[in-house]
Amino acid sequence: MISIDIDPVKIELAKHNARVYGVLDKIEFVCADFFDAAESLKADVVFLSPPWGGPEYLYQAVYSLESMSPSAEKLKAACGNIAENTVYYLPRNTDVTQLIQLAGPGGHVEVEQQVLNRKLKTVTAYYGPSVAKNG
Repeated sequence: MISIDIDPVKIELAKHNARVYGVLDKIEFVCADFFDAAESLKADVVFLSPPWGGPEYLYQAVYSLESMSPSAEKLKAACGNIAENTVYYLPRNTDVTQLIQLAGPGGHVEVEQQVLNRKLKTVTAYYGPSVAKNG
């Protein structure tokens, strides 16, 4: 498993968490721009937790993928060179219609909601051929 982040502080936090959970030796941590690193990566799946734009997303009725920077489309294109399957971890108020549209013509997506203590916390969207096989 490889963890990539452009922010060295976030890499150190990720290492700390991996150490706490006893998986530090199973993860390679890379401090780099994802788009630069993506050119040389190959994997079965890419898991993305893109920036949500800060806590302001909580005050929006619907979180638009268009507000993401880098854009969801740019991320998906970069991931397509790495793996056939991509997973997005997103805010609970993400526009599901946009998640479906991101799959593209003939594409597949499965949207999962994470609930904790009866409250919707996040949304995870799974894209790629593995979704079709399992769906």
